Parts: sequence; structure tokens; C-alpha cells
Amino acid sequence: MANQTFNRHAGDFLTSTPREGIWTASILLLGLCYLASSYLQKSSNFPLINDGKNPKSQFRKNAKELIAQGFQKFAGPFNLITDTGPIIMLPPEYIDSVNQESKLNFNKFIEINNLAKYDTFRNFRSPPHGMFEEAVMKGLTRNLPRFTKALSDEMESCLNDTWAQTSEWHEVKLQADILTWVARLSSRIFNGEELTRNEDWLRISKDYTVNTFTALAVCKFFPAPFRWLAERALPLCRKVRRDRAAGARILAPILAARKAEIAAAKREGKEPNLPDDSIEWFRKAAKGRAYNDCDLQFSLSIAAIHTTSDLLGQALLNLGAHPEMMEPLRKEAAEVLGRYGWQKVALAELRILDSFLKETQRLKPIAMASMHRLATDDVELPNGIKIRKGERTAISSHRMWSESDYENPDTFDGFRFVKRRKVPGYEHKSHLISTSADHTAFSHGKHACPGRFFAANEIKIAMVHLLLKYDLKLEDAKRASWKMYGIVMFVNPDAKISVRRKKEELDMDNLVTEG
Repeated sequence: MANQTFNRHAGDFLTSTPREGIWTASILLLGLCYLASSYLQKSSNFPLINDGKNPKSQFRKNAKELIAQGFQKFAGPFNLITDTGPIIMLPPEYIDSVNQESKLNFNKFIEINNLAKYDTFRNFRSPPHGMFEEAVMKGLTRNLPRFTKALSDEMESCLNDTWAQTSEWHEVKLQADILTWVARLSSRIFNGEELTRNEDWLRISKDYTVNTFTALAVCKFFPAPFRWLAERALPLCRKVRRDRAAGARILAPILAARKAEIAAAKREGKEPNLPDDSIEWFRKAAKGRAYNDCDLQFSLSIAAIHTTSDLLGQALLNLGAHPEMMEPLRKEAAEVLGRYGWQKVALAELRILDSFLKETQRLKPIAMASMHRLATDDVELPNGIKIRKGERTAISSHRMWSESDYENPDTFDGFRFVKRRKVPGYEHKSHLISTSADHTAFSHGKHACPGRFFAANEIKIAMVHLLLKYDLKLEDAKRASWKMYGIVMFVNPDAKISVRRKKEELDMDNLVTEG
């Protein structure tokens, strides 16, 4: 699939660019390649696992096997050639050391790995230090209880618009529908109802997210000196840039009105009357520092849609592959909501659902390595591990599939983390939002996903609606198996499920809400 995507977009690139320009650029860039080869980075302190023919192709096709082989073959860290160059793969015992080392920089890694220097991928550029995290924590996480009813109402509306109300079995477009749900749910909280009802904004939010990551993968196929040309000429990259410009035009009058209100309030010596949304969260977190509103709105949208749709999609496929989980999940949802309604405690009491989601994420996180860093200076970690300036590192996530950490680690057990909560020392590590050295799906430490608390609530609310309103079946359980490309693990895009409307056990529109 990835190769087909590349061939299609590369073909578009070649046929849409003047031949003379290609030849001129090729000659110049070949010369640059030759010059660049004379000063490649110094040889690493660590051995290389994919040192054979076509190491990048090996990485794209067999990264998980290569990482496993590396830890079996070598006594410590090793290099893995990726599509953007070598990364030093560190074992999980270095998690704390990496978190404590200020010269190992997460944001710098993201900018290089995600080609942020190119305009198409500008949303991966770092905002002022700590601004994104503070906006999410203070604006979003601290206010989660008051978002619950709005999310429930929006999910109700989503299902009415996307899934038929018939009691007959019918096939649905799972991936497309989930993208729509998550885009609407996220926008309802981040941007309010005005943008949530704007079909152009929702279309851009979805397309921009999907196309950004697809364009990024395609550009990485090109040798580094050629990427700038590909990024300029590839039709998909041009579409990403057009969508960003269109989104910026939609945001422009909203941002202008905000600035006018702030200026008027300042003249009158009073506080501005502003909505409590992500635009305001970022303004407060900036503390007067310069930033680009549009870039941050798209970054927030990408972060929310990409990760949340992936976990929700895999959870529904797992539910289809493990129909024995339907009844206990449904029973728990009915009992908890019947008792607590949509009060804050309700989502915390959905323990089986929490375990089901965490187990889904354990077997298929969004990537098989986490805690990526770039060394901004020479670094020495414990046991004499020396990382040179400019080298990149990552922590392998293989403990999530290790027999030393989990019983029958290759088997899906929806109750696994319900049972783990009863084990001394694991009581607080077994929640979906918890991170630990043996469960790094949300990463771990100071750069753990700041939006995971919102994502957990959002997915639980969506799942409760689906459990109580629909029956679901998956014709072929093998379709629940995920795909892998490099270190990325993603939901099978070809998987299809069938659903039918069932009689609701609760009137979800009239449940008790937070007072």
C-alpha cells in the first residue's frame, strides 16, 4: 500500500513538473549529493542492525523485527537506519535517564523527523517553549468535566448523521466515519459550535491530517537533497498547502474579531469578553510571546484527530474480533450511566472499558518506539553510553509485548488491566491515562501526551454511545489486524464492520450532568 501510494504521487510529480526543470534540478542536486557524501556524520559509537542492502527498505517493511533482532544481537543500544537517517534505539531501562537529560531534545527531533523546515509540514514546528503543553493542560485538561455533556450531544448528532437508524444489518465506512466523529468532537471543544457546523472547516481538518502524514511518508522516499523539490512539486503537498491556506481564511475573521474585542476592552479598561476555546487557551499560554494562531490550530487538530481516531478505530475492530466483550462492556456502561449519569465519576467508573482500551493500545500503540530525542550536545548516559551531538535516539516499546511484563503478551485480554489494578504496585499504573516503562503508548515522563486525558474521555463517551445504541459485527476477525510501516502501526484501512440499531436501555439525552 505504501509503495503504491509513493508510486502514484511520484508519478504525479514527474508528469506535473516541466522536464527541463527536472533535468536541471537533478544535475545540480546530484552534485550536492556528491559533496554531501564527503562529510557524512561521524561513525556512531553503536552497531547497526540493518546494514545490508537497502536498509531503508528493510526499515519500512520490517522495523519491528529489526528492533527485536537488535536487542537479541547486541548487549546495549544499536543504530537503526530509518527513512530520515540513523536512530539510536535505547532499551526501556534508559527512560528515566532520557527524561532527566535536558540535552536530549524532543521538539528538535520532531522538527527533523517530520521535515518541519518545509512549508508543507510547518505545523510540526515548535511553538514557544512550554506553550502548547500549558494551553492543553490549563484550558483543556482542567476543565474536562464541563465538556462531557457537549461531547455526548455531539456524538449523538454524529451518529444521526453517519449511521442509519435501521434495525437491519448494514455495512458502514468505518475509517471515514471515525474521522468525521473525531473531527467534530474535537472541534466542538476546541473551537465551539460555529466551526463545528462549518463543513469546509471539518473537511479541511480531516483532509489536512490524513494528507499531511501521507505526504510526509512520500517525501521521505526521496533522497534528502531532493526533498525540497518533491515538497514543492508533489500534488499532494500542494493540496496540503492549499488546505492550510483555506483553513486560515476561515479562521481570519474569527481571529480579527478576537483582536478587536481585546483592543476595545483594553481601551475601556475592562476584561475582554472572549469564548473559552483553544484560541484563548493559546493566547493566555503565550504570555505575550509571538506565535502563529493558524499553525497552532492545525497542530492541535492533527494531534487530536490522528491519535484519537486510531485508538477508537482499533477498539471497534477489536470489539468485532472479540464479541465476548460486548455484553460486559454494555452492562457496565448501562449500570454506571444509570447510577451517575454524565457526572465526572462516571467515566472513571467505566473500568472494563478503560481496560479494554488500554489493552487495545498495548498491543497496537501508534508506534513501536517512543520518547524520540535529538542530542543538542554530547551526552553521556549511565553505563558509559555516549550520544554525540546531532545523533537521534528513541526508546523501544517492546516491553509492552514482553512475557516478563505481561502474561500471554500476544493475546488480547480485555480484562487485563481490571485484574492488574488489584496487584500491589499496579493500582495506579493500570489506568488508560497512566504511563509507565512497560506501557509507553502515550510515551512516558515529561513529554507524555498532554492531551491523553481529553482523548480518553472523548473515546469513552463515543464508545458508550456505540455500545448502548448499536450491535456490531466483523465478518472476518483477521481484518482487525493492524498494518505496519516503519515504526508506525496503524488501523487496517480496508477493514469493514456491519452495524444495526438496537433499542436503547437508557435515555442518554436526559442523564444527570455535572452540577
